[in-house]
Amino acid sequence: RFLFFSLRVCKRWKTLILDKSLWRCVDLTPFKLNSKIFWHLVRHWFGSSLQTLKVKGLLNSVNNQEFLTPAVLQVFEKRFPNLEHLHLQETNLRFLSYDCLPSTLKTLELSECEIPLAWFTPSTTNTKALPKLDTLIVNRVPSFSSRHLKSICSQCDLKTLRLFGTYRVNDTGFQNAVPHLKGLEHFKLEWCKITNITLHLIGCHLKRLRTLAIIEVNNLTDEGLACLSGLKALERLWLEGCFSFSPTCIVSVCAGLPVLNYLHLDGAYYRDQIEDIQKGLPHCTVSST
Repeated sequence: RFLFFSLRVCKRWKTLILDKSLWRCVDLTPFKLNSKIFWHLVRHWFGSSLQTLKVKGLLNSVNNQEFLTPAVLQVFEKRFPNLEHLHLQETNLRFLSYDCLPSTLKTLELSECEIPLAWFTPSTTNTKALPKLDTLIVNRVPSFSSRHLKSICSQCDLKTLRLFGTYRVNDTGFQNAVPHLKGLEHFKLEWCKITNITLHLIGCHLKRLRTLAIIEVNNLTDEGLACLSGLKALERLWLEGCFSFSPTCIVSVCAGLPVLNYLHLDGAYYRDQIEDIQKGLPHCTVSST
């Protein structure tokens, strides 16, 4: 509908809309697409300049026929050599092989999708399905498990990993994955079921971390927070909804991180201690919500 009215505004708008080189970042998540409409967009509107594509499937719709098929993804591989960022939302991937994803991808974001048990496992041995992938974002994907985490981490040199609501990933899952994450620079854990064991693993193995966010994670204590003192490259740290960390431990750990310049805390809990924490960290900006 937007395209239809845009083409009728003026000749200049029509020229711009029809210029495929301008279609670099396309966000279609406000719309639920069927296969017919999506095929039309792929064939007639998207060009080789496409870099980012965000789409929403029909997982939560009465019509559960998905628009994303192996045939469509084969077209992606051939026609969109610059596609680097793919965001899939509410998409059923249970009948779609991981190998079908475009090999050009650097960022893969899955939000409220369904994936099969063996996804992220290439069909051919010793083959990397996504050789350029360095960023993985998993947001409320119920079936994402420790097995998935280990599989994708062992294949890709991830620099950014964000996990939200991945309740099937536990301490054992991180234990199997962290040996493959030594190049990780940005790590975010939100609403995940982990304990101090995972913080110990992070402190021991992820020495290149520059940013770390731990949000709404229960069962963490000062003992686990102290394990982060080995992250000497850490520049920014978020601690929200982790109500077992004492202000004394926070200051002690952060003071030992030589390049830490930003600390974000949950203001609802540390409201009365923010000023004291800031005094203990004169070279670090302390903020709160």
